[in-house]
Amino acid sequence: MNDLATVAVYTTRSDAEIVRARLVSEGIEAIVIADDEGGLNPGFYSRYGVRVVVASAELAAAHAALDIEAVIIPRKAITKMIDHARACAPNEACGLVAGLEGIVTEVYALGNTDEAPDRFTLDPAEHFAAIQDAEANGWVVSGSFHSHPSSAPIPSASDLDGGGDPGWVNLIVGVEDGGIAVRAYRYGDGGATAVEIKEQ
Repeated sequence: MNDLATVAVYTTRSDAEIVRARLVSEGIEAIVIADDEGGLNPGFYSRYGVRVVVASAELAAAHAALDIEAVIIPRKAITKMIDHARACAPNEACGLVAGLEGIVTEVYALGNTDEAPDRFTLDPAEHFAAIQDAEANGWVVSGSFHSHPSSAPIPSASDLDGGGDPGWVNLIVGVEDGGIAVRAYRYGDGGATAVEIKEQ
């Protein structure tokens, strides 16, 4: 397979294999990628998770087979997340997104109180102010975003361990194919399922 796209990320290989089997049963070639040093170190992939990937051309079919929804994000919102990620590098950037009915209408670029390149904690005062602003505008805070300053926009083990609201969309800004990309996921049951991003 050339040009691979991540469909889901898990903390255990068995969960990833179940999803791979579902895709294969639908006629979609899928593989599991886990950097475990050839099986010698099963926990080595804990930083990046165990990924289920398909050919990029099959991504839409994989989303449909797994009943993965889409989130609509205006280009200016994506640009705001990327700009915040660049401004905070080499530390992780973070923030919240708000909107209605699967459409992101506002991005809140917040401070990372951890000031670290591999983790984030939203500034509590800014978090509260963002919620108040969203409510005042009739929006719902429906997700968060953060950056991976030097790695792909794929949930790390600490991202998955952080949990969060399973109804939220979790956006990651990261390095992909020599550029910057934004990817979306829903977290739950120790894993992450990709959410399709449709630019508006």
